[in-house]
Amino acid sequence: MNSRERVIKTMSFEEPDRVPMAELYVDVNLMEQILNVKSKALHSVQGAVVADREAERAYYELLYKTYEKLDFDIVYANMSLPDNYKPRQLKEDRYVDEIGRVHGYDKVTKIFTYMGTVFSNEDEVKRFLEEEFPDPYAEGRDFGLKELKKLNKERKALGVFIREPFAHVWEALTPIKFVHWIYSNPSIIKDFIDKMTEYNLGLIDVFGSIGFDIIVMGGDLCETKGPMLPPEHFRRLGIFEAMRKHVEKVHKYGAKLIKHTDGNVNPLLDDLTNLAKVDGVHSLDPSAGVEIGKVKEKYGDKLVLYGNVSVDNLALKGKEEIVEETKKVIRLASPGGGHILSSSNSWYGGVKLENCLAMVETAKKYGRYPISL
Repeated sequence: MNSRERVIKTMSFEEPDRVPMAELYVDVNLMEQILNVKSKALHSVQGAVVADREAERAYYELLYKTYEKLDFDIVYANMSLPDNYKPRQLKEDRYVDEIGRVHGYDKVTKIFTYMGTVFSNEDEVKRFLEEEFPDPYAEGRDFGLKELKKLNKERKALGVFIREPFAHVWEALTPIKFVHWIYSNPSIIKDFIDKMTEYNLGLIDVFGSIGFDIIVMGGDLCETKGPMLPPEHFRRLGIFEAMRKHVEKVHKYGAKLIKHTDGNVNPLLDDLTNLAKVDGVHSLDPSAGVEIGKVKEKYGDKLVLYGNVSVDNLALKGKEEIVEETKKVIRLASPGGGHILSSSNSWYGGVKLENCLAMVETAKKYGRYPISL
């Protein structure tokens, strides 16, 4: 059974030969350590605001070799910027991306970070939505997926990472304006979310013409204490309805949609299951009180569970503790299929590589079906 077959079987709530493993993202510095190489790769294609095809190609080559060595079962492409795309530059280290977010470039880490917005009033937002909104069908959006597909040759499940309209919009407007306009002019928030939904549906069509197995929709809905908005606001703004449209579009291509969110997602699981109708949930954040065993008991025949070895523990704990935590996650979530093992977020730069590798080796040793832990 190859990796792709393993993932497809587990997403059908059947037991494959072993529990599939994957990470949404591995820090470039960690990948270089794993392979003992130096690369010209972008430090992250997610959130990039400058199109650099040479660095992007190097990133996917590095990623694929790393995931091969780790025996991960899913590889992920991000949306690429259009060919020859040039962002608007505000000053030397400030750029505006396609939806109006301002990013700063750190020359040391070589990463663009979100820093604010160009929108100062409602008229500017309306003009942007009507006249300046980006085109999901622009040439080059599929560059990364095409590169990864060539490398993969259907050995691993092929995934694509897109972002949640809600996350795009609150970032584009800033949380302060977003919350203010929810109460003073909710239609402008709803219009922006609807526009982002149309954009994402177009992207899924672009990716669908190439082929993929999984879409992971990023963008947090929750923080440690619970949802970022009261659940009724999510419903009133049409967040779950928009998500369901994504799911329906993904299903037309014979694929599955997994919703990512950090934080305490427990209060939203019913809505994600019954209103949004997502196929699964990542990251099931244990640091926010999400117990994967309880989620398995209630939703194990409805939601693919993707997680949830604590990324905080990968950064702070010892190797032996990670081994025991990984075994516990497998024991609670893996029986019957429907579980993909990963950290509760990603292998970012602060995690201990020896802990990450211990998680992988533990899964290979104890994740064989039937689970006997």
